[in-house]
Amino acid sequence: MPLGSDYQGQGCALARALAILGERWTLLIIRDAFHGLTRYDEFLRSLGLATNILSARLQKLVEHGVLERTGPRGSYHLTQKGRDLFPVVLTLMAWADRYEQGPDGPEVVILHTGCDHQVGGALRCEHCGYPITLRDLRVTPAPGAVGPDGQPTTLTPPQLAAWGARPAPH
Repeated sequence: MPLGSDYQGQGCALARALAILGERWTLLIIRDAFHGLTRYDEFLRSLGLATNILSARLQKLVEHGVLERTGPRGSYHLTQKGRDLFPVVLTLMAWADRYEQGPDGPEVVILHTGCDHQVGGALRCEHCGYPITLRDLRVTPAPGAVGPDGQPTTLTPPQLAAWGARPAPH
Protein backbone atom coordinates (compact mmCIF):
# COMPACT_ATOMS: atom_id res chain seq x y z
CA MET A 1 0.00 0.00 0.00
CA PRO A 2 1.52 3.38 -0.97
CA LEU A 3 2.27 5.93 1.71
CA GLY A 4 -0.35 8.65 1.85
CA SER A 5 0.65 12.24 1.18
CA ASP A 6 -1.55 13.82 3.81
CA TYR A 7 -2.48 13.41 7.45
CA GLN A 8 -6.12 12.49 6.98
CA GLY A 9 -7.75 11.55 10.26
CA GLN A 10 -5.12 13.35 12.34
CA GLY A 11 -7.19 16.13 13.88
CA CYS A 12 -4.34 18.14 15.34
CA ALA A 13 -2.44 21.36 14.79
CA LEU A 14 0.88 19.60 14.17
CA ALA A 15 -0.62 17.45 11.40
CA ARG A 16 -2.08 20.58 9.76
CA ALA A 17 1.34 22.26 9.93
CA LEU A 18 3.10 19.19 8.53
CA ALA A 19 0.65 19.08 5.64
CA ILE A 20 2.18 22.41 4.55
CA LEU A 21 5.73 22.22 5.91
CA GLY A 22 6.52 18.52 6.22
CA GLU A 23 7.75 17.70 2.74
CA ARG A 24 11.45 17.34 2.08
CA TRP A 25 13.12 20.66 1.18
CA THR A 26 10.26 22.88 2.40
CA LEU A 27 11.86 24.02 5.65
CA LEU A 28 15.16 24.55 3.84
CA ILE A 29 13.39 26.87 1.39
CA ILE A 30 11.99 28.77 4.37
CA ARG A 31 15.47 28.83 5.95
CA ASP A 32 16.88 30.31 2.75
CA ALA A 33 14.15 32.94 2.70
CA PHE A 34 15.17 33.92 6.24
CA HIS A 35 18.73 34.23 4.91
CA GLY A 36 17.50 36.76 2.34
CA LEU A 37 17.21 34.60 -0.78
CA THR A 38 14.26 35.67 -2.90
CA ARG A 39 14.81 34.51 -6.47
CA TYR A 40 14.09 31.09 -7.92
CA ASP A 41 17.64 30.70 -9.22
CA GLU A 42 19.04 31.59 -5.77
CA PHE A 43 16.98 28.85 -4.11
CA LEU A 44 17.99 26.45 -6.87
CA ARG A 45 21.73 27.14 -6.45
CA SER A 46 21.55 27.05 -2.65
CA LEU A 47 19.64 23.79 -2.40
CA GLY A 48 20.69 21.91 -5.54
CA LEU A 49 17.35 20.15 -5.90
CA ALA A 50 15.43 19.26 -9.04
CA THR A 51 13.61 22.18 -10.67
CA ASN A 52 10.24 20.42 -10.60
CA ILE A 53 10.56 19.84 -6.84
CA LEU A 54 11.56 23.45 -6.16
CA SER A 55 8.70 24.75 -8.30
CA ALA A 56 6.19 22.52 -6.52
CA ARG A 57 7.41 23.49 -3.05
CA LEU A 58 7.45 27.22 -3.84
CA GLN A 59 3.97 26.99 -5.37
CA LYS A 60 2.63 25.19 -2.29
CA LEU A 61 4.17 27.78 0.06
CA VAL A 62 2.60 30.57 -2.02
CA GLU A 63 -0.79 28.78 -2.10
CA HIS A 64 -0.72 28.49 1.70
CA GLY A 65 0.32 32.10 2.22
CA VAL A 66 3.77 31.37 3.66
CA LEU A 67 5.53 33.06 0.74
CA GLU A 68 4.26 35.66 -1.70
CA ARG A 69 5.48 36.06 -5.23
CA THR A 70 6.18 39.65 -6.18
CA GLY A 71 7.90 41.74 -8.80
CA PRO A 72 8.34 41.34 -12.53
CA ARG A 73 10.83 38.45 -12.17
CA GLY A 74 8.72 36.67 -9.59
CA SER A 75 10.78 36.98 -6.44
CA TYR A 76 9.57 35.21 -3.30
CA HIS A 77 9.18 36.90 0.06
CA LEU A 78 8.04 35.64 3.44
CA THR A 79 4.59 36.80 4.44
CA GLN A 80 3.72 37.45 8.07
CA LYS A 81 2.60 33.83 8.21
CA GLY A 82 6.03 32.81 6.93
CA ARG A 83 7.92 35.16 9.26
CA ASP A 84 5.99 33.65 12.16
CA LEU A 85 7.83 30.38 11.44
CA PHE A 86 11.09 31.91 12.69
CA PRO A 87 10.79 30.41 16.20
CA VAL A 88 10.23 26.98 14.63
CA VAL A 89 13.32 27.28 12.43
CA LEU A 90 15.41 28.71 15.27
CA THR A 91 14.38 25.96 17.68
CA LEU A 92 15.07 23.19 15.14
CA MET A 93 18.49 24.68 14.41
CA ALA A 94 19.32 24.89 18.12
CA TRP A 95 18.20 21.28 18.60
CA ALA A 96 20.38 20.08 15.69
CA ASP A 97 23.37 22.10 16.89
CA ARG A 98 23.01 20.44 20.27
CA TYR A 99 22.33 16.85 19.23
CA GLU A 100 23.23 16.46 15.54
CA GLN A 101 26.17 18.79 14.92
CA GLY A 102 27.97 18.85 11.63
CA PRO A 103 31.57 17.58 11.58
CA ASP A 104 32.91 21.10 12.16
CA GLY A 105 30.23 22.24 14.61
CA PRO A 106 27.44 24.72 13.87
CA GLU A 107 27.44 26.22 10.39
CA VAL A 108 26.00 29.56 11.50
CA VAL A 109 25.31 31.37 14.74
CA ILE A 110 22.29 33.55 15.33
CA LEU A 111 23.09 36.71 17.28
CA HIS A 112 20.68 38.97 19.12
CA THR A 113 21.28 42.48 17.82
CA GLY A 114 20.30 43.97 21.18
CA CYS A 115 23.22 42.42 23.09
CA ASP A 116 25.26 40.72 20.33
CA HIS A 117 25.09 37.35 22.12
CA GLN A 118 24.17 34.03 20.53
CA VAL A 119 20.54 33.00 20.86
CA GLY A 120 19.29 29.45 21.20
CA GLY A 121 15.93 27.82 21.05
CA ALA A 122 14.71 29.00 24.47
CA LEU A 123 10.96 29.34 24.84
CA ARG A 124 9.21 31.77 27.14
CA CYS A 125 5.64 31.93 28.35
CA GLU A 126 3.81 34.63 26.41
CA HIS A 127 1.83 35.53 29.54
CA CYS A 128 4.43 35.81 32.29
CA GLY A 129 7.70 35.82 30.33
CA TYR A 130 9.33 32.99 32.29
CA PRO A 131 11.38 30.39 30.40
CA ILE A 132 9.53 27.14 29.90
CA THR A 133 10.69 23.55 29.63
CA LEU A 134 8.80 20.36 28.96
CA ARG A 135 8.37 19.84 32.71
CA ASP A 136 6.52 23.16 32.89
CA LEU A 137 3.84 22.16 30.38
CA ARG A 138 0.54 20.31 30.52
CA VAL A 139 -1.33 19.32 27.35
CA THR A 140 -5.10 19.32 27.74
CA PRO A 141 -8.01 19.09 25.33
CA ALA A 142 -9.36 22.42 24.13
CA PRO A 143 -12.41 23.77 25.96
CA GLY A 144 -15.53 21.99 24.76
CA ALA A 145 -13.63 18.99 23.34
CA VAL A 146 -15.80 15.93 22.86
CA GLY A 147 -14.96 12.30 22.37
CA PRO A 148 -16.24 9.94 19.68
CA ASP A 149 -19.34 9.36 21.79
CA GLY A 150 -20.17 13.08 21.64
CA GLN A 151 -19.54 13.51 25.37
CA PRO A 152 -17.01 15.90 26.94
CA THR A 153 -13.56 14.35 27.21
CA THR A 154 -10.41 14.86 29.25
CA LEU A 155 -8.27 13.13 26.60
CA THR A 156 -6.43 14.81 23.73
CA PRO A 157 -7.11 13.60 20.16
CA PRO A 158 -3.92 11.43 20.03
CA GLN A 159 -4.84 9.92 23.41
CA LEU A 160 -8.36 9.22 22.21
CA ALA A 161 -7.02 7.52 19.08
CA ALA A 162 -4.42 5.48 20.95
CA TRP A 163 -6.35 4.58 24.07
CA GLY A 164 -9.95 4.55 22.84
CA ALA A 165 -12.25 3.69 25.68
CA ARG A 166 -9.44 2.73 28.06
CA PRO A 167 -9.00 4.99 31.06
CA ALA A 168 -6.16 7.50 30.98
CA PRO A 169 -2.95 6.34 32.74
CA HIS A 170 -2.10 8.07 35.98
